Amino acid sequence: MVVSTGFEPRTVELREGTKVHLRPIVAADEPLLHEAVAAMSERTVYFRFFSPIKRMSDALAHRLAVVDYNDRFAIVATTHRPNGKERIVGVARYDRARGTDVAEVAVAVIDEFQRRGLGSALLAELARVGRSHGIKTFSLIVLPENREMLDLLRKMGWIHQAKLVGGVYEISFELPEPA
Repeated sequence: MVVSTGFEPRTVELREGTKVHLRPIVAADEPLLHEAVAAMSERTVYFRFFSPIKRMSDALAHRLAVVDYNDRFAIVATTHRPNGKERIVGVARYDRARGTDVAEVAVAVIDEFQRRGLGSALLAELARVGRSHGIKTFSLIVLPENREMLDLLRKMGWIHQAKLVGGVYEISFELPEPA
């Protein structure tokens, strides 16, 4: 059975010329998610999960890899190792609040691919997919020390106002209309 995801896999070129493949996540990506988290610095893991994780649990990897391609959606960025094995270098996901047009967003990029345009490419594609699935607003929680994410959202024009609540920024923004 083929599932329509609303996202056609594509290759994008990062700022310095590296090409990465963007595609919807699949359940078989669980081991690749484990590897991606293992490749992240403690700082990157903390910024994504708000706690130090030495190893992602199998249950969490399963929950992140299994989506319905509508209310729960994730795009992975992949490259291939010299031996030809695929690896995940970035993930952007949303989870729609039940019965609404609002979805919570999370993005993570392994350290060696940060500051190269991958995060913005993932978020832009995720916004396009979300809009096509009836989502009008993205929300996210960002730690104040995660300057890179805050700067990325500002550069994309998606931070108009951020509320500091309980030591974290609560940010929400309307998704741009399709071009």
